[in-house]
Amino acid sequence: QRAGQQASDRSANVEAIIHCTTGIELLKCLPETPEHTQQALTLYIDLGAALLMTKGHAAPEVEQAYTQAYALCQRMGETPELAPVLFGLWRFYVMQPQLHTARALGDTLLGLAQQAQDPALAVIAHYALGFTGFCLGALPTARQHLEDGIARYTPDQRRTPVFRMGQDPGVACRTYAARALWLLGYPDQALARVHEARALAHELSHPF
Repeated sequence: QRAGQQASDRSANVEAIIHCTTGIELLKCLPETPEHTQQALTLYIDLGAALLMTKGHAAPEVEQAYTQAYALCQRMGETPELAPVLFGLWRFYVMQPQLHTARALGDTLLGLAQQAQDPALAVIAHYALGFTGFCLGALPTARQHLEDGIARYTPDQRRTPVFRMGQDPGVACRTYAARALWLLGYPDQALARVHEARALAHELSHPF
């Protein structure tokens, strides 16, 4: 598990997949305990994130990993790992595209963020709803969610687990806000968001 996470941190995602898969297979040889269920959940979440970046968001392997993780969440009851699992499933469904399912997952994420009063999760939820709204052609709604995500984003959130899953949401919110602004007829504001997204991406220096 630790080797997989370290590989993921270096963007060595193929290596991360190997370590996570090995860990999952090893757990199958051990008795079912709450500790082992927690380990399996973490491994499936990390596996899903690595598969997203190597196989693509809509790959069946991505759905399989996050579906397994979701089943473990249901067995464990209330768990903070539910948020990255739902976000992983959202990323799969939005690229299928099964947009109404994706929007429902975004609504659930926003509800979790509001219940937990978690600003980092709120950024993720607003990004999910903003991107989905953009794909559905609901541009004013998309713009509002993306701007809400930008307003709640802070640099220290980058260390939270849900931010490990691919694109940095601060960059992503600015990118899609720019597209929404352009289509709504605000080219100057769109260009400003593009420059912000580029500057933040360079600052992060993250390959994905």
